[in-house]
Amino acid sequence: MVAKFVEKHQKQVHRFFEIFLGLMTWGLLTSPVWLGIIYPEAIVYMLTFFTVYWSYMGLKHTLGLFFGYFRYRKERQNEWWEECKKLDFSELPDKETLPQDLSQLFHFVLIPAVNEPRAVFEDSLGAVCSQSFPLNQIVLVFTLEEKFAEETAERIKSVLGQKMNDFHKVLFYIHPRGISGEAIGDGGANRAWGTRHAVEDLRRMGENLRNYIFNNMDSDHVLHKEYLSRVAHLYLNSDKRDNHFYSSAVPLFENNLWRVPMMMRIEAAAVTLGVVSDWGASKSSMKKTFSAFSTSLQTLIDADYFNVSLGADDTIFYWRAFFARDGDFEGKPHFVPYSADAVEGKTYLESHKSLYKQLLRWGWGAIDFPLSITEFLKNKKIPRMKKIQWFFRHIKDRVFLVNVVFLITFGFGIVTLVNPLVKQSNFAYSLPRIMSIILTMTLIFLLPGAYYRKKFMSSPPKEWSVWKKILVWFEGPLIMLNLLTYSFVPWVHAQTKILLGQRIKDLYHTPKMR
Repeated sequence: MVAKFVEKHQKQVHRFFEIFLGLMTWGLLTSPVWLGIIYPEAIVYMLTFFTVYWSYMGLKHTLGLFFGYFRYRKERQNEWWEECKKLDFSELPDKETLPQDLSQLFHFVLIPAVNEPRAVFEDSLGAVCSQSFPLNQIVLVFTLEEKFAEETAERIKSVLGQKMNDFHKVLFYIHPRGISGEAIGDGGANRAWGTRHAVEDLRRMGENLRNYIFNNMDSDHVLHKEYLSRVAHLYLNSDKRDNHFYSSAVPLFENNLWRVPMMMRIEAAAVTLGVVSDWGASKSSMKKTFSAFSTSLQTLIDADYFNVSLGADDTIFYWRAFFARDGDFEGKPHFVPYSADAVEGKTYLESHKSLYKQLLRWGWGAIDFPLSITEFLKNKKIPRMKKIQWFFRHIKDRVFLVNVVFLITFGFGIVTLVNPLVKQSNFAYSLPRIMSIILTMTLIFLLPGAYYRKKFMSSPPKEWSVWKKILVWFEGPLIMLNLLTYSFVPWVHAQTKILLGQRIKDLYHTPKMR
């Protein structure tokens, strides 16, 4: 009954959940005002709960960093291609999706490009050429935006040089501009074009696509030399290979970390530590694809490649695969890193503007809420409990975590501003002192965060002054400033656009600087 209704009124249902998410966010964000007037007891107790829960998350984050760093050190030291060669294929699971032997396993590496400087390709392609995984079992697929396609292709070929002959295949595709229905500036359209045409060509060449692992990359990604071998080892040892994505839990930003302004480093470190902690602290499968990830090429095909219209390529790909597998699609982490560019502009001001635009685009990923909930209502094969769990995970990630720091920082002050009588009430009398004690205790968790930040980051340049190097230690605690600005405003901005039925006209390709 519900499924038929949703199918008949899909646009209206989708729009309802767009509005629902925005209303939840703004309802929570403004709760100190309206609850402070009509029911002050509720907002006081809610702020207390938020403060306690934030402390719990600080503890969980610290434990996640501890376990994540342990696995990072361990896995980074292994020679994973040698480990692959030790595998007994007769004992590996899921024989139907298993290559005949190691020589039959291939990596499909997708690299979309716009107009990156030569130095960017020298770093990223140099890392691909240095992989321990045999180059003659790697297919490099470049999908280029039409406007700069000719010069970008020549740049890539020049960087690869004679190494092009070492790969199984090197394929180039040009994504035409101005295709109706495609989101402008979205990498998903470019990726969809390249992967779809590459698959068609590989089929014509007689390739066994069943033996391919698909790897999603960006043009600036610099892979650790054991990255592809680690993915191969994890893939071969996994049961139900087509029902997983394989993701590095350690996205680093070492390419240009010490050239960018402080706020760019703080944001980059927050992403690294957040992803490491999330994978390290929890065995939960409720995680989505992010940036660089791998899956079987068959899963990419079954998911019908990437979405070209919504403008959140990696996030939406997860849901395409999730629904293609009727909800049986989960992440498996490894801890071999890759490094990307931190956001960088030509000037100090442009760097900050560019970071905001990138985070606005990331915040636009909230469009997955109406998409996924609408599909939940239609698909009866997905377990009901998984639907419920994902609904609350959405609310936690998109509503609670976006607003919680603002609320525990300014919430009580706003309540007493709109309703001065709250200060005189018994239930609120001791609240500021209690919240202050709890938040002071929470600050303790900034210390291990600063410690592990140093562990995952390289050292500052030797030519930096002593005082400049000392100031780097204070960037860790300044994460609180980031949580009230870049990790707050762009995300609310994006959800407000979704609420109002607006679209981001240009999803902004973050330029790469060298």
